[in-house]
Amino acid sequence: MIPQRPLGFGEILDGAIQFYRRDFGLYFLIALVGALPGYAMLLALGTPGTGVDPSGLPAVGDFGVAMAILLPAAALSWVGTLAVAVAMAARLEGRAASLESAYRGALRPFPSAAGGHLLALLIAALAGVIVMIPVMIAGAATFAILGDLVVGLSVFGFVILVATLVVLALWFRTSFALFPAVLMEGRTAAEAVRRSLKLGKGAWLRILGIMLVATIIRDGPSFAIFALFGGFEMFTSPTTAGTLSPGLQAVENTLDLLIGSFTKPFLVATMFLLYHDRRVRLEAADLETAAAAMATDGP
Repeated sequence: MIPQRPLGFGEILDGAIQFYRRDFGLYFLIALVGALPGYAMLLALGTPGTGVDPSGLPAVGDFGVAMAILLPAAALSWVGTLAVAVAMAARLEGRAASLESAYRGALRPFPSAAGGHLLALLIAALAGVIVMIPVMIAGAATFAILGDLVVGLSVFGFVILVATLVVLALWFRTSFALFPAVLMEGRTAAEAVRRSLKLGKGAWLRILGIMLVATIIRDGPSFAIFALFGGFEMFTSPTTAGTLSPGLQAVENTLDLLIGSFTKPFLVATMFLLYHDRRVRLEAADLETAAAAMATDGP
């Protein structure tokens, strides 16, 4: 199904779409089942309070309740992502896959996959702290030297943007190959992170570009729904927080559930295609596959 040769930028994204389309119903169902528990939690608990304390600022208590809902929901949704990856790994190896086998198969690699992603997240967080120290110093120096708030904020914002891209690059380098390494190579958490770093060597900008595009396709519709229902207004006008009616809140959550389940498998498929491309480029995996095929077809 995947061409045994290096793939171009567009070929990886197009190949991910084609791979996803082949078993679209299965992958969508697996992702949907993983997202349903979080969706049920949101519907059961509803929108917390008014979202505003007497000072007009977002209420800390409501924020805590929201995090108590969103964090477990994200964790459960991640299990669904792992199950999608299990199904895709099976299909890449020519094996059958189903909803039951995907979730049952996710139990074995769960510790390695979860540990690998937590380790990658820790690396990115530490990198962010390290990067932010000189950023803060540069910002303070900019204010002191220029004495102009507008120019200072512009320069400071640019430095923040660069620092963010650096951290994102590290994150993508440490995460894009975790699922394939764990599922197709049987790696432990630490080994999967090292494997991802090794496969990303010398190509982090290309990997960053591909993963950013895939992530935008994955999360863009959810952000659009959030904006459509006035989600971003709470940051500019705190008094609007928590004012969305329960009915509209349910509609927003339902749309996010369906669209998120629709786009999530595409991101996972992109990881597998990118993993394959890096193996071909660095380890001549195409020649290895061809040799294995010749050995199988031999006398």
